[in-house]
This record gives sequence, structure tokens and C-alpha cells, in this order.
Amino acid sequence: LLVHNVCRLTKAQCETLLRLSLTKYHRAMMEPGEAVGAIGAQSISEPGTQMTLKTFHFAGVASMNVTLGVPRLKEIINAGKNISTPIITAALVCADDERSARIVKGRIEKTTLGEVAVHIKQVFARDQAYLSVKLDMAAIDALQLTIDARTVRHAILGAVGMPPRSIIKLLKEPHVLLNARRPDKLRILAPAKYKSATDSRSSMYFAMQSLKAALPSVIVQGIPTVNRAVINYEEGKDKKLHLLVEGYGLSDVMGIPGVDGLHTTSNHIIEVEKTLGIEAARFLIASEVSYIMSAYGIGIDRRHLMLLSDIMTFKGEVLGITRFGIAKMKESVLMLASFEKTTDHLFDAA
Repeated sequence: LLVHNVCRLTKAQCETLLRLSLTKYHRAMMEPGEAVGAIGAQSISEPGTQMTLKTFHFAGVASMNVTLGVPRLKEIINAGKNISTPIITAALVCADDERSARIVKGRIEKTTLGEVAVHIKQVFARDQAYLSVKLDMAAIDALQLTIDARTVRHAILGAVGMPPRSIIKLLKEPHVLLNARRPDKLRILAPAKYKSATDSRSSMYFAMQSLKAALPSVIVQGIPTVNRAVINYEEGKDKKLHLLVEGYGLSDVMGIPGVDGLHTTSNHIIEVEKTLGIEAARFLIASEVSYIMSAYGIGIDRRHLMLLSDIMTFKGEVLGITRFGIAKMKESVLMLASFEKTTDHLFDAA
């Protein structure tokens, strides 16, 4: 480099650069037997005293809250199965087309019958009683949804998102009728099991009432475990679109047509472990702790974070730093005794 003068460096500058690099390298090395666990724990927990105890707004999305600070750090280290704000960041195949993003959003976001119906009304005729459902086709087209009377009938018969004892579970194919002349209308009859032996009007009336109350909650499109999805722009020059999905169901979101599954991530460590494996969960623990700290302008050496994620995942499953997680690690009596219930563990070991 110096002979051909490629980088325009003098010999003295080059020697200074190499000396500084060597000094930093030696400074980064650790003595054999160094208490790396204690140093790592202190390096992660001490910045926690500078954090807030509240939720923050998601960057760029005013309506979506995300838990940060001490509560989020506690969720990660405890490896909780239910976290306060599970968010899936879904990359899109067509990241520059807003119409395509709206179509994918409609496939993911939970849509109930009550949201796309003009009315669900009771009709008492001379020979039968039924519920008349009319779909709002203009709203369905505006929201880029693929819903019609047939898909609604299929959702009602499947009782998607309904509790086990719901009256919807009693409906069979003869109870849900399509209208050949009106593709936006359905007719739903009361199930026979709700009628009494004398076929009294009162029992049919109550069946109709419970049906009318239950039908708006039937999920006609989307993933039942997803509450909502928001279209967001990525920060940077490209301004690419992606979806922020509020709820669980990483594997379901990755399988939706139009979603780039290879670049879709979640902030729920246990769900990532079940879907993508233990190595993905190990990487996510370190990156999530780093993201929390960066929100407060705090930087932590990556080796401390990798040590934490290794300790939580080295058994092949994500174990939280709790009494149950450490008991499953079964490393040593001193490790158990140093955490909780010191006298009990020492007594058992003796």
C-alpha cells in the first residue's frame, strides 16, 4: 500500500494505525478465568436503571404502542409466553405497491361478519323464521377484501373464532342458505336442537336472539390471533412498505401469499423458537435487548448480549432467568442457591 501509494498514507500514519489496532485488540481480550457472567450481568442491568417504566409509541406509527424499557427487558429475560405487545414485522414481496400492501393486509387482518354486513335482521314468516344477512359489497371492494356470500357461509359453518359452547357450532349445511339471485345475501335458519319438543315460538325466539348476537363475531377473513395490521414505510432512501402486525401467529403470517417469509420477524421469543428454531431465538434475544437499549441511547458490548442469549438457549429450549428456568438448567447446586431459596437447595444437596 505504501509503495504504490494506493491509500495516500504515510509510513508513520500506518504504524500508528497498526499500534492502535493492536492496543484495542489486547484491551478487548480477557484473562483466563475472568468472571464474564458477573461482568455481563452488570453491563446489562446497570443501564436498566436509566430506563423508563412506560410504553412508547412505535417509530413512525402513532396509533401503535410497543412496550419498551424495564417491562420489555423483564419479558425477554423471563422468557414470558404472553407478552404485552406482540408485533410481527412482515416484509412484502411487492414492497413498493400500496394497493398490493392493502390486499395482503386484508388477508392478514381479522375481519368479522359484523364489520362487512349492512344488516343482520330477524325475519318471522308464516312458515319459518330466519336471519337475513346482507353484505356491504362496496365496503368489501374498498378494503380490497376477497369476501362474498360463499366465503361467509364457509366461515359460519366452520365457526371460525367462536367459543366451544356457541350456538354457531350447532349450524349445519342446511341451516345456511345462499340466494341465487342476490350474491350479497344469506339466509340462516335456527338450529333444530334449540327448539323444544312442542316446537313452541318462545324457544325459537331465544335461538334467533342468540344467533343474532353471535353472528357479528364470526371471523370471515384473516388470522384469528391477529388484532390488526398497519402499513408502514421503512426508514431510508428506498421508502419500502412493510406491515406491522399486532398479535400472534408468525407461521400463519409467513404463509400468507404476498408476504416475504424469509424477511419476516417477530418480537415474541417463544413463538420464534417454535416457528424458526432455537438459533433464531438465540439471535432474537440479543437483538431485542440491543434494540431496547438503543432506544435510550445506551450501547452494550455484543459479547455480553451473546453470553445472555447463550445461557438462555444452550439446553435446546428458551429458558428464562427465573426459578423455573434455572432449575431446568441443572448446572450446579451453587448456581441454584445463588439465585433463590438458598437454604432449601443447600439442604437438598446435603
